[in-house]
Amino acid sequence: MANPSYRTKDEWFALIQECRKSGLTDAQWCRNNGINRDSFYNAVKRLRKCSYTIPSRQSPDIYDLTSPKQDVVKVDIVPDVPLPKEIIPEVAPHFDNSHMIEITFGDIHISLCNGADPVLVSKTLSLLRSYS
Repeated sequence: MANPSYRTKDEWFALIQECRKSGLTDAQWCRNNGINRDSFYNAVKRLRKCSYTIPSRQSPDIYDLTSPKQDVVKVDIVPDVPLPKEIIPEVAPHFDNSHMIEITFGDIHISLCNGADPVLVSKTLSLLRSYS
């Protein structure tokens, strides 16, 4: 575009359309693009008088979580607390043991269901072999 201090009606119209499609408020878009907000609104007013159809302004969406503002939230990390033994059953009652692979290696006991990921089973067996 030509000199930013003077823009044609078509140049202003293109800028206004770009602004209104951006999802930003007019003020945010003007600030991001180095355009004086008063000049922007004067151009909108002039173009409306010349029968240009100006897209409506974006109203801020209170449900939009993609605003450029970044929030910082403190998160407390709590270490895992093992459940007491009386809460964890020895054998889950809903398992059909005929479709499981059970591996016991020393004091390690591993139970794999029939639909276990073959890559996981292979890596687990490889890891157990490395300890023997």
